[in-house]
Amino acid sequence: MELRIKNRQRALLIAFTLIVIMIAMLGIVSKILLTRMANTMNQLYAHPYKVSNMGQEIKFNLVSMQTYLKDDVFAQTQAEQDTALVKLKSHETKVLQSFDLVSDLYLGEKQTINESYRLVIQWQPIRNEIIRLSQQGKQAQALALMKGKQDVYLDQLMAKVQILSDFANHKAEGFQQDFLKEQKNALWMNYVLSFLSTFFIILLAMSIIRKVAKLEQADQAKDHLIDQNIMLASLDKNGIILNVSNALCRFLDKNKAELIGQDSHFFDNSKRSQALSASILSVLKTGAEWRGEIQYINRQGKSCWAQSSIVPNYDKNYTVSSFTNTLVSTTNQKLAIIDELTSLYNRRGFNAILSREYQHAQRDQACLSLAILDIDYFKKFNDLYGHPAGDEALRKVSSVILSVVDETCFAFRIGGEEFAVLFIGASIETTKQKLLWLKEQVESLNIQHEQNLVSEFLTLSIGTFVLAPKSHIEEGRLYSMADKALYQAKLERNALVIKQEPFEQELIEQEPA
Repeated sequence: MELRIKNRQRALLIAFTLIVIMIAMLGIVSKILLTRMANTMNQLYAHPYKVSNMGQEIKFNLVSMQTYLKDDVFAQTQAEQDTALVKLKSHETKVLQSFDLVSDLYLGEKQTINESYRLVIQWQPIRNEIIRLSQQGKQAQALALMKGKQDVYLDQLMAKVQILSDFANHKAEGFQQDFLKEQKNALWMNYVLSFLSTFFIILLAMSIIRKVAKLEQADQAKDHLIDQNIMLASLDKNGIILNVSNALCRFLDKNKAELIGQDSHFFDNSKRSQALSASILSVLKTGAEWRGEIQYINRQGKSCWAQSSIVPNYDKNYTVSSFTNTLVSTTNQKLAIIDELTSLYNRRGFNAILSREYQHAQRDQACLSLAILDIDYFKKFNDLYGHPAGDEALRKVSSVILSVVDETCFAFRIGGEEFAVLFIGASIETTKQKLLWLKEQVESLNIQHEQNLVSEFLTLSIGTFVLAPKSHIEEGRLYSMADKALYQAKLERNALVIKQEPFEQELIEQEPA
């Protein structure tokens, strides 16, 4: 249990550490992502700078247009004139393309762009007139036109372009400041959220630790209740005791030190212990659960009974590694069907066991033999020797009867001096030999009985009925048939009468009078 608690605490500590690490990683990752986001947004809004740069390019191209137009006017040869015109048109084309791009990117009113574009278009006829005058050799007129209308248009155009550039620069700076501010706010928010998350996780973890501590206390209380009230044992795969509850220790009248490491024999130390242990192990090693009754005789010689349930436990390879044995005491119930004087089953036990075994015999088509034993002239024995002597005689006879009991038969005291033995699956010959031995052993007790007309000692008369495997005789008639056989045996005294189907067959063993 202590190991379980330590493992739980260790697991909780690991889980808490992982949570803190995850929160810290969340903060770091969030910071990186927010920084990237801010950078991306910065790039997104960087296009006002592009507008400004394009404005500078437009102004450069306008100056170049004016320069190459002058070159055309002052050209000395046709080749120089053609070269100047090509370059002039090239820069003019760039100006128009730049205005198209600026129109897509510009965030202000489009009127300024439109006015600038119209000025370029309006300038083109003046340019053409200057070129025409130059080609006609009228350089003076061409120069006058350049310094007049042409310069006015170019100055207006340059002013418009400057307005575009100034607006773009102003917007770009404003966006840049806004994004830097948003980035800073986002990072601070991230730090605050990470701190709050960590703080609340710590509070949650502390709450969980308190709850786990309470659960552990509850588990300890539950384990204590189980230990004190449930008969429980852990066994290895060979039945060696690994651990036992105190409740089971009290049942066995032993302490843990006496039990742990010892062969459990599955807590049955009756005469059938060895055979029962082998049977239980054969069942458990197949992986099945075993259920049944065990009998334990304590140091005072007192018998205790329990219903036992043994469940296999498996290792990671799904092979049986150990067993868990749970027992429930049935001693009080058992004593209700046990005769106090003789320790045999009483009439109530006889009725229950006979009914159960009859059903099993019918199901399994097995042989079932019921023998009824009666002490000869026992009333006269009590009258002559007294009831204390009669009780002692009953105990001695019961001891002999118990000596033949094994896993294939049950013994009962069903009346004052009347006993019964139920044989399960035994052949007629086996039943006969056991009953003859029992009859002889009782007489060899040499219990003096002067009123016995067939012997100077106490003797038995035994009537037996053997139920064939496929017999259709009802359960209620089984006892009456055995009683009829007893009646015949008592006519002879100190005799054994065995009957079976067909009823005319009789086996009679009798001591000579």
